[in-house]
Amino acid sequence: MNVFQKTVARVIFGKTFQEKISDFLTGNDLDNTADNFNVDQTTAMKYSAVFGCVRVLAETLANTPIMLYRKKSDDEREIRNDLAIYDILHNAPNEEMAPFNFKEFCMTSLNLGGNIVCQRLVNQRGDLVGLYPYNYNRVYIHRDDATKKLIYRVDQHDFRREEIFHIPGISLDGIVGLSPIEYAAAAIRLGLSYEQFGVNFYKNGANSTGAFKSPGVLQEEAFQRLKKELKTNYAGLKNTGTPMILEDGLEFQPFQIKPVDAQLLESKYFQIEDICRIYRVPQHLVNKLDRSTNNNIEQQSLEFIMYTMLPWFKRWEDNMNMQLLTPEERMAGYYVEFKADVLLRGDIASRATYYAQGRQWGWLSVNDIKRLENMPPIENGNIYLQPLNMGEAGKVQTQDQLKAMTEAIYNMISNKDKTA
Repeated sequence: MNVFQKTVARVIFGKTFQEKISDFLTGNDLDNTADNFNVDQTTAMKYSAVFGCVRVLAETLANTPIMLYRKKSDDEREIRNDLAIYDILHNAPNEEMAPFNFKEFCMTSLNLGGNIVCQRLVNQRGDLVGLYPYNYNRVYIHRDDATKKLIYRVDQHDFRREEIFHIPGISLDGIVGLSPIEYAAAAIRLGLSYEQFGVNFYKNGANSTGAFKSPGVLQEEAFQRLKKELKTNYAGLKNTGTPMILEDGLEFQPFQIKPVDAQLLESKYFQIEDICRIYRVPQHLVNKLDRSTNNNIEQQSLEFIMYTMLPWFKRWEDNMNMQLLTPEERMAGYYVEFKADVLLRGDIASRATYYAQGRQWGWLSVNDIKRLENMPPIENGNIYLQPLNMGEAGKVQTQDQLKAMTEAIYNMISNKDKTA
């Protein structure tokens, strides 16, 4: 490209494509929108990979019900709703949020700021009646020098530890969670840079650029007129495809420049993988399907529940049981737990096979199955069956015993039919 061609390219695009690539690789292309910018919650959520991962985690947790249980003396448990925490988690966390929105906001805060901080709302008797979450950007946590107790400063108001419900994420001290955005700032900044480069690349019409060939040297007047015409009539996306009118023997020689030639698409894909790695979210859940098949998506979805969501559930459960239940309630056997099996339920055919095996081999009753399907129980539905050719472990049944058992069942069914 000669001096004149470079000059015209700069007139149209500001810089030549080679110069743009060079500036991008050295970090000099970030202009005012990306140069020296700090990655915070707002800028990070503008990156589609971060937005997608945070949304998947927040909506999955918010969609999972939190149940209140009480252990019974026989090691069984029963579902209860007689504590205030049940109403808070199931019906009204506060006057402004539904339970889904509350859990979604808290999980978003946990994945952006590394912490959930909620004010405990109490009545005149000091009983817990609600939880009001704060954006973690407004919270400063420090330890009081005199009492050695944690203090939560929200704006200009200080809260004592017992006035706050706090769930920290992964932490270096066990008290204050680390912000994934802060620790992954470099990866997020690079991803945003790729997107900004792509925006500028297409905004300036670089996807259909070319070079001008002149039989001689253009005079200053002709050059200025060409410069004005190119900027006014041919630069930018809105003028894409407009036929050029050239004079004085000028020839426009277009050449194709595609982002993939500069490995932009491959680099963007790598950055998406990097963000998914940070949040431990399968790539197919953020619609990156280039390496996914119908077979491995099912396995990846199961692994997402097992290795991503179950640790999050456990983190929430431990903190809720410790902070939202009184010692007396815990001693009485009360505890809260996510009903994670709603996420593990497969399709109808898989569930039917599972129930049939459980019923056949004696570890599921009719009411167990109906309870798992959120159906009302039936009378005499708690009976468990035992296969006829099997007996109690450690004992051998004789053929006579098996024959007698078979005849007894046959007679019972026959008598029932005759009565009917």
